[in-house]
Amino acid sequence: MATPAPSTAGPAPAIGPVARHERIQSLDVARGVAVLGILLMNIWAFAGPQAWFDYPFAIAERVGAPVATWIVVHTLFEGTQRALLSLLFGAGAAMAMHRLEARAGRDTARATYYRRTFGLIALGLVNAYLFLWPADILFVYGLAGLLLYPLRRLATPILLGIVLIALAVPAAMRVADINSLRNLEAASKAATALEAAGIALSSDQQDAIDGWNRKLAKARPGADDQKIADDIAIMQSGSLAAVAAHQAKSSLILQTIVAAKWWFLDALSMMVLGMLLYRTGILTQPAPARRYLTMAAIGFAIGLPLALWQTTTALTADFHPVATKVTQLAIDVRRCALAFGYLGLILWFCSAPGGQAIKRPLVAVGRMALTNYMAQSVLCALIFYGFGLGLYGHLVGYQLYAVVAGIWLIEILWSLWWLARFRIGPLEWLWRSFTYRQKQAWKAEPAAVST
Repeated sequence: MATPAPSTAGPAPAIGPVARHERIQSLDVARGVAVLGILLMNIWAFAGPQAWFDYPFAIAERVGAPVATWIVVHTLFEGTQRALLSLLFGAGAAMAMHRLEARAGRDTARATYYRRTFGLIALGLVNAYLFLWPADILFVYGLAGLLLYPLRRLATPILLGIVLIALAVPAAMRVADINSLRNLEAASKAATALEAAGIALSSDQQDAIDGWNRKLAKARPGADDQKIADDIAIMQSGSLAAVAAHQAKSSLILQTIVAAKWWFLDALSMMVLGMLLYRTGILTQPAPARRYLTMAAIGFAIGLPLALWQTTTALTADFHPVATKVTQLAIDVRRCALAFGYLGLILWFCSAPGGQAIKRPLVAVGRMALTNYMAQSVLCALIFYGFGLGLYGHLVGYQLYAVVAGIWLIEILWSLWWLARFRIGPLEWLWRSFTYRQKQAWKAEPAAVST
């Protein structure tokens, strides 16, 4: 769907957030699903060391069926909800840019869009360093979002080329990592054979053995791993200052090195795809149900076999570093395909009559997606960290999903209650007030039927 060129002539009309009657129900439902769904994955890192998700055999004997739970979660949801959220962010950004330019002209639209994006970057830093969630995605979303405005008018083939490049770069880095790991493993095996034969090793040969052993220890940490035990002790019983210091170190690594190497292109590729989806009109214009079901069927037909292959390969290889890295070559295709599959199901559900008992709560959560996403950081901190209930490291496997269900219930009820009284969520109000350089109205609008 080609978007009309905005006019730059004449006085700029007043601009502001989308009014309730202008909102698109399917997009709000999809945002609600994505922001709730992302907790399915994040809960592992909130509740315990990341190493437990990366190597669930380390806690296989714990109550909660951690390995079986990992199989289900890894196969169905690994990376999918983040990809879905990124797609929706890109589509929402394209919609916002088009709407701003149509109403206020290019210069005002550009300034407003960049304020919006820098505001998101600031909120991401708050989430990472004040709300103590090192794996925050808002900061990276803001950085990637800075590129969307200059990309907005490029032809579809060019945007598809950008997506392919953004996906090819991390794939190439993974290939380089695989070759490096294979070389290190071969060197370690050769040096070990020499050592067994009684031949003195050179420093390089000893380094190869030590380096490969470190890779194995990282890929297969034991239940008694000292670093993991130290991290658990801090997070489980540390003071607010101790936990904040610990999380700040993780945030610094994740929001710089990891973000630059992996997360930025990950976010950018999905956002550009979201912009392209907006152009097709499939997110904003009604379509026959069979179109959405076809979209879901294609997504799952591609994504599920890849997901099953990744899961089974990791398990049968006991998370061998090379085998695990090889499966990651397909991770972007798999998560993108599954995200499209889930989006197709959501759009089909939204197009079907009835179901308001489910749609209405999801719409409310989606309208407050920013507040609910950051609220998850606060709620999980109070549940798992030492200055709260201190449950960090105590719950694993399916036990985590009792907490997820509780947080979902809180956010659904909270969103319904809040939006019955106020126009927008509290953090949405802050973000939009900054974006439009004026305080937004709090009073709830009269109820209206969403389209």
